[in-house]
Amino acid sequence: MKRHQHITAFYVETLLLIGVFVAVILVLTHVFGIGRSMSGQARRLNDAVCLAQNAAEAVSAARSPEDVIALLDQGGNVRAVEGGIEAGYDGDRNPDTTRAPALLVEITWEPDGEGLVSSAITVYHGPEAVYSLDTAVYTGEGEP
Repeated sequence: MKRHQHITAFYVETLLLIGVFVAVILVLTHVFGIGRSMSGQARRLNDAVCLAQNAAEAVSAARSPEDVIALLDQGGNVRAVEGGIEAGYDGDRNPDTTRAPALLVEITWEPDGEGLVSSAITVYHGPEAVYSLDTAVYTGEGEP
């Protein structure tokens, strides 16, 4: 009879241990899934910040929207649109000439007439705006 009780206790302990392992595996799977999702969001934000910084540097070095296009254009990925400039990039921040790039950078060029040009730089991932940056540069080309 004692042997039967030891075997039953062994089976109960084994089932409890398996239950604990399954619970730990489920929790860890959930945690790693959330981590992977957050990693993707962080990568998109990092890409957007880098592209916005590049665009801001091009705006600060330019004296006209045409200069910005010339500085950012890499094989036709930049085009002038109503209200500013658009530049397309793929998921690895390489130039993308398609009409639906993974990352789209929109740049506005708004001179104030006294030599100061304000620009709003917005980076989109699909339809969602990921990052926005406002900057200004003095071009020295004001109205007399």
